[in-house]
Amino acid sequence: MKPFHALVHVIAVMSLTACASSGGGNNSTVAPTPDPRVGLKPGLKDAGHASWNLRLINNTPPSEKFVGSTNSDLAFYKNYVIQGNYNGYEVWDITSPTRPTLKVGYFCPASQSDVSVFRNLLFVSGEGTGGRLDCTAAGVHDSVSHDRLRGIRIFDITDITNPKYIANVQTCRGSHTHTVVVDPNDPANVYVYVSGSAPVRSPTELPGCVRQSPDSNPNSSLFRIEVIKVPLATPEQAAIVSSPRIFDSLAPPPQHSEMQRDITEAARVADSARARARQPVRHPHVGQHRQGAGWHGRADGGRQSGVAPQYSEHHRRHVQRQPAPDRAEPVP
Repeated sequence: MKPFHALVHVIAVMSLTACASSGGGNNSTVAPTPDPRVGLKPGLKDAGHASWNLRLINNTPPSEKFVGSTNSDLAFYKNYVIQGNYNGYEVWDITSPTRPTLKVGYFCPASQSDVSVFRNLLFVSGEGTGGRLDCTAAGVHDSVSHDRLRGIRIFDITDITNPKYIANVQTCRGSHTHTVVVDPNDPANVYVYVSGSAPVRSPTELPGCVRQSPDSNPNSSLFRIEVIKVPLATPEQAAIVSSPRIFDSLAPPPQHSEMQRDITEAARVADSARARARQPVRHPHVGQHRQGAGWHGRADGGRQSGVAPQYSEHHRRHVQRQPAPDRAEPVP
């Protein structure tokens, strides 16, 4: 019960804060007025922040190998938070929510590293073309490579301080994100629904991948998801069991014309851009006339509407034939 209590404590802190800060009618259904997000101070580690019915109690920077890389998703396991990152994932112990401690930073690049947990299994998405099976930072530079990982990585986190990379399932478009699904009539397995948005892989790299659209090839890898079956007793045997084309025959979403305020703002931005384009551009050689040097400065410096000066091939040859002047003349 202790791990569960830790998570409950985090939620309780948020809930109590909501109650304490919601005075004056500022409750869960009434937004703060004026909007506290307006005018927030920018910054990398000291940016201003605003929240509604929540209070920030800790902001912990990433460990060294994850600095400067994008964070993606969160998963929760016992009293731990697993933070996905384009460089892998970090595991934080939040037994004390105000002082998280890093248990492990697992370096394994492959954007975008969305994470999910089911019991002792951690699932991590990989979609970028530079992700490798060996988790190194070398990247993959060949257009076709069997070192590339695009799909789902599976880790055994029974010992959270020592995750074991036990399997991966390759997919034709990688895994941008995924969802873990349980079938109540199938307790021996868990299922992972995979959504990929990257270009389709070459069939030379992963057999069965088809780049053609569904109307030209019924086996197209487009407009579908992958369903991965993971046997809980032998998760290393995880495999794709179906690829339902759930996005076929979708009706286009309803649309409406632009709001008048959007039209007005777009016109203002366009007018401002045209006004800037009409402003003359000063050039250090405006009006210069140098017969001896073999070139002639135009009255507008050779620039019209931001276009750089253009000289003919004849003019460039003429410049090369002219002797250098004995002394530089001052530019007016």
